[in-house]
Amino acid sequence: MGHSFEVLHLIQSLDPQTGGVCSAVKLLHEAMLRAGIHSRISDHPKVQVNHREEWIIAHGLWQWPGRVARSLGNPYLVYPHGMLDPWFKKTYPFKHLKKQLYWWATQGGILRDAHAVCFTTEDEQTLAQKTFFPYHAKEVVTGLGVEAPPDQFDTSKEKFLEKLPELKGRKTLLFLGRFHPKKGVDELIRSWKKRKHPKDELLVLAGPFDQKDSWIQNLLNLVDEDPSVVWTGMLQGSEKWGALYSADAMILPSHQENYGMVVAEACSVGLPVYLTNQVNLWREVVDAGAGVVENDDPAGIQSLVDQWMVVEDRAERSYAAKQCFEHRLHIDRTVENLCKIFEQKPA
Repeated sequence: MGHSFEVLHLIQSLDPQTGGVCSAVKLLHEAMLRAGIHSRISDHPKVQVNHREEWIIAHGLWQWPGRVARSLGNPYLVYPHGMLDPWFKKTYPFKHLKKQLYWWATQGGILRDAHAVCFTTEDEQTLAQKTFFPYHAKEVVTGLGVEAPPDQFDTSKEKFLEKLPELKGRKTLLFLGRFHPKKGVDELIRSWKKRKHPKDELLVLAGPFDQKDSWIQNLLNLVDEDPSVVWTGMLQGSEKWGALYSADAMILPSHQENYGMVVAEACSVGLPVYLTNQVNLWREVVDAGAGVVENDDPAGIQSLVDQWMVVEDRAERSYAAKQCFEHRLHIDRTVENLCKIFEQKPA
């Protein structure tokens, strides 16, 4: 059944190179359209509100979307998208001081005056309360999520394995994402190399790959031409889904991860996930029995690798992962939660 709501999304940039917020907003927009909601996205700070647009959603902090949302006079929501995580305070203390000044001047008031501040997970909500002061917000956890995977299991898997025939018939642990220091891939490689692996076990590292990048070079040096580690380069579209369909499990050993879209994508195809407790979706995964979660430290990441090697209940976890996706990580659940907010529009 369609909804009569009309929504304007404000985002700093629609350039996909800017990262996960852009992808998340596009997914949410498309899901709203499917639900019969009139949805529009703008990345222009001088945007004008259509007279029928009842709600505004500002995505991200520290830029113009929040300021414009408050100035337009309509009820508005704010999605911080992880930008209140105290990890950034610890990692970039000087930047944090500048942001605290901006918080006092503008940003704190934008959250205070919002009809609701929307979080993607319970952990994101809890962590957000520890970063800036004073902190006043009407909080709600809406989730985020992804769409159901394309119905191309055989085709996607076959094409992916044609590209990387060395993976055929092998047991694979997949990392899929950017090679950034916060992703913990260096510690993953160290943990992998500490174990002796049968010839049929492979660690597959999939993501943008530039050998001129110093961090990539550091990872290459750690691998040291180990034949049990396979680099795929960046995977998109059917190749990405082929990698997920082909893997036995997905691992994300991040030191900070606001949501982890790839976790939701893995669950959507019934792929068990192995995470650190700094991936904010970890509680949802544990509650559903969809994978394994350990501390974000060398011992924890080593434990993730060790447990994957001896797992005996993959079928059970695969079913749990699919159930977790359907009930908690599908983008349609997010739209349903937002509609409950829209139904409470202030007079």
